[in-house]
Amino acid sequence: MEQVKSRITTTHAEGADCQVLILACPSIAAATQPGQFVHVRVSESADPLLRRPISVMLADRQAGHIRLLVRKVGRGTEALARLPAGATVDLLGPLGNGFPFPSAETSGDILLVAGGVGVAPLVFLADTLQTHRARFRVCGLLGGASDEHLPVWTELAGRCEEFHVSTEDGSAGEQGLVTELLGEHLAQDGTAVVYTCGPRPMMAAVAQMCAEARVPCWASLEQWMGCGVGACLGCVVPAAGGDDFLRVCKDGPVFAAEQLAWEALGQ
Repeated sequence: MEQVKSRITTTHAEGADCQVLILACPSIAAATQPGQFVHVRVSESADPLLRRPISVMLADRQAGHIRLLVRKVGRGTEALARLPAGATVDLLGPLGNGFPFPSAETSGDILLVAGGVGVAPLVFLADTLQTHRARFRVCGLLGGASDEHLPVWTELAGRCEEFHVSTEDGSAGEQGLVTELLGEHLAQDGTAVVYTCGPRPMMAAVAQMCAEARVPCWASLEQWMGCGVGACLGCVVPAAGGDDFLRVCKDGPVFAAEQLAWEALGQ
């Protein structure tokens, strides 16, 4: 983990409420693995006080850049999304545990199941999987409320051998939920592992479906955080069994699905 000052080299709007930022930070780009995040200080002042955790969407080690997908959901992310090219932000990272890679012996389909802005870490994972030789196909499944809520979908589609979209209103792809697409794939008995990120209810459904199909599932959680390094316990979530809690920033943000109490998380 490092704390660095990073310059925004490029910024552009994406979808209904998102902004893509490209930042120059060679040391973090070199160290970041898919599923990890950076903790971003969005202002030089004390308002807002807390940093914002943002998943790394891509890391270009050669260029020394990372790419972030920022959804504008509050004052902090609104302020971050408004920053122009040339602005400097303070980053802490890389933080957290990333996705475990499938072994070289893995065969069958690797499914990446994303909902809305949850596509970001799965783009990075799909990009990294392209460099690993193994006997599997990467299939991307992306869902959203409408075609305006499918940010950077081409970034995921272009890194998958197979790609499918669903929207609740039918404005893009198949009408329905992304979990319906997952069900169709799991029924074919060719899935080796599932990676997922998106809204909690979606991931709870994905975890249950994978458990019933006896397919390993890894889920990346989004959570409000204080310190981002495991000290403040502000981002804990209930573990399976009900007797313990897990820190999203330190123990996650990527968890094996069976580690989590989805009945509590999926609301």
